[in-house]
Amino acid sequence: MRRLNQHDDRGVAALFVVLIIPVLMLCGAFVFDGGRGILARRQTQNAADAGALAKATDCVKAVATTDFTPYQTNGAALANAPTCSSGTTTVSMSRTITAMFPLGNGPWVVTRSATAKWGTIGTATTVPITISSCEFSQALLDGTTDIIIYLDDPKLQSGCSSLPGGFGQLLNNSCAVTVSASGTVAGDPGGDLQKLIPCITNPTPPTLPHDILIPMYDAAACAAAGCKGHGPYQILGFAMFRVTSYSFNGNKFEGSLGNKCPDQNTRGKYCIKGDFIRFVTSQGSPGPSTDFGTSQVYLFS
Repeated sequence: MRRLNQHDDRGVAALFVVLIIPVLMLCGAFVFDGGRGILARRQTQNAADAGALAKATDCVKAVATTDFTPYQTNGAALANAPTCSSGTTTVSMSRTITAMFPLGNGPWVVTRSATAKWGTIGTATTVPITISSCEFSQALLDGTTDIIIYLDDPKLQSGCSSLPGGFGQLLNNSCAVTVSASGTVAGDPGGDLQKLIPCITNPTPPTLPHDILIPMYDAAACAAAGCKGHGPYQILGFAMFRVTSYSFNGNKFEGSLGNKCPDQNTRGKYCIKGDFIRFVTSQGSPGPSTDFGTSQVYLFS
């Protein structure tokens, strides 16, 4: 009987190792360098997004030069010269990545861009109070010249085209109500304004001044409909009101107004004092509305 010779397998394992090393290096390059690339793109995009919102905010405020230093994180650097065009700005950030497994490629430059826009607010969550649009014409957007606004004031105001001014309480059970410009909201003339004190001041202890976002209603439409606190209030847009003091029927946290409103006998016992100020926010939803000095910035792409 013939006897088969056994094959000699010595050295096969070493050959296998030699052949597999390049494959392992290639896989390592894909896994490690690919993962680092994905992370770098995400971080660079975040830097561009933050920078675009910052530049848009400065554009609204007419600030010529934006400090991008806080947004150049994780090695990202500003890659363009952003400008304020008609309601839009674009910011680009770049970052250089070196390979952990150099295979003849790299380093790579990752560049990401973001475009931000600004304009009026279409929908927002506000405190459950609405102010007559005619009151806006009597104030300055500086936060220093205070006016006093009374609840559902029937007295004709000078400078308001002979329309009644004032503010109304909205029908709501909390300190937050979602309102849309060009929409309507119901009033709550029987509501207890004492419950709104936490809404228009900082939490305990109340601290003034305090800025609150307020929907502005169409005084002319309300006068024609005879709202008298019931509404519906036709909303035109949004304004930021800096409350410096108030008096809700002699509440102890009345600020500088004392226990009574100045014209309590003729105009009512509920009033707020303050001024409208310019305000830029990234909250809410963009949309067409009357410009009351409040702008929204948002990412477009």
